[in-house]
Amino acid sequence: MDADTFLPALREAFGDRVEAAARSAKRVYVRLDAADLPEVASWLLANLPESRLATSTGIDLRDGVGLFHHFTVNGSPLVVTLKVLLAKPDPRAPSLAALTAAADWIEREIHDLLGVSFDGHPDARRLLKAEAMADVLPLRRDFDPERFEERSGERS
Repeated sequence: MDADTFLPALREAFGDRVEAAARSAKRVYVRLDAADLPEVASWLLANLPESRLATSTGIDLRDGVGLFHHFTVNGSPLVVTLKVLLAKPDPRAPSLAALTAAADWIEREIHDLLGVSFDGHPDARRLLKAEAMADVLPLRRDFDPERFEERSGERS
């Protein structure tokens, strides 16, 4: 499958709820609201033969936190990225862990490092940080390593 085959099917299924663009025959970016993530991801997994969530990434942008779920298709060079922009200071998105086990740990990592809360996640425990460091978000633009060092020194 390539972008020319995939895009019409996606647009037929979701209409103007998604904004999809192909960068090439191998790469499709789909912008959508966070509330639509589970439905669109479920559709991808059901309608792209042998598709899977390869990884998810997050980045602190000027106007919110960007969350990107990257899906691949076995035997095909096609990569579909679902892109959402989450509002700060409390970014939230529905969890995809119930749809695919691949989302479990990566959502927990994104929570620890960027502060994104994943609603409906089956195990929201911290993965990388101690609970005492819950407010430390090292991948956020406002993270101050000097202030963190001062605070860490106080605990020693």
